[in-house]
Amino acid sequence: MPSALSASTILASIALCFAAPRADELRFAPADGSESAMKCALTAALGIGDMSITVDGQDLSAQLPLDELAGKLALELELADRFLETREGRPVRFERRYVGSGSSFEMADTKGASTDLFGVDGETIVFEWSKSQSAYVLAFKDGDGDGSKLDFLSADLHLRSLLPERELEPGATWELEPRALVPALLFGYDVATLGAAAGGEGGLAQSAKELAPLLDGLLAGFRARCEYVGAREQDGRRLAEVKLTLESDGELDLRDALRQALDVESGLGDLALDVRTATGKLQVRGKGTLLWDLGAGHAHSFALESDVELLASLEAAFADEQGGEHSAEVEVEVLMELAWKMQ
Repeated sequence: MPSALSASTILASIALCFAAPRADELRFAPADGSESAMKCALTAALGIGDMSITVDGQDLSAQLPLDELAGKLALELELADRFLETREGRPVRFERRYVGSGSSFEMADTKGASTDLFGVDGETIVFEWSKSQSAYVLAFKDGDGDGSKLDFLSADLHLRSLLPERELEPGATWELEPRALVPALLFGYDVATLGAAAGGEGGLAQSAKELAPLLDGLLAGFRARCEYVGAREQDGRRLAEVKLTLESDGELDLRDALRQALDVESGLGDLALDVRTATGKLQVRGKGTLLWDLGAGHAHSFALESDVELLASLEAAFADEQGGEHSAEVEVEVLMELAWKMQ
């Protein structure tokens, strides 16, 4: 017969097996005065699948150099945040040092690279939340700098939008609002601020304003599901793991946006182009992982990989310089592999 001590041990072990798992609360709560460094990266590989162009019933697809349309793009951003005050899950006041940033691209025989994407590398910017404006007010810490450059900076790079507002047990799931996912993928920007960040009229501003409603339309087809896997000890930190699954089957009417773009700058000389129909079908499948530092109260790392297929179709009529009328039909399949990383 087992001793009283061993019997108690057995009963305690059995009780533990049936006990409710520990609930964890994933919340943004860094201590005042604490610091967090992060490196954000976005890479994209672009290629063309099927493509066809028909003009006046004649198939011109064989003349297209599809291999020259493939390319790669990479964006990098390195930051260091110092949290001065946090309230109710929001960094009310913090300093952000822009350590470095850059981009590179490659397409066919063309390559390029640039640095200092926002023009503030090496600078420290103070972000302070304004209740009256419902937005952050930005300023250079040393008081000197080109204030217009601050219009392109976004505060929310902390992935707060991925968190549910409740305690979680392993196996818990929740759905993300499509808009909540955008800041995690666009270096902190959301749909509402794309146009505002560009500012002014024409050029980048006009492109951003036209992109915002298109992006909003695509989000209607997005489905993002999160599952809490649980917490584990790693390198002296207690990290909570969240799995993210992303799916999208969106469709857009691109005719008006394309017509506006042609009106602004067509580059077609005297060629009059009438876009009759222009549609885009987008399919996205992606999986990712968020690790949240429960002790520090902020994200530890984030990684997401996705495959994107865009099928664009266009029907148009145009007249040449001699007044001859023609018709054209274009269908192109764009294939992309995207990867986001934050560590």
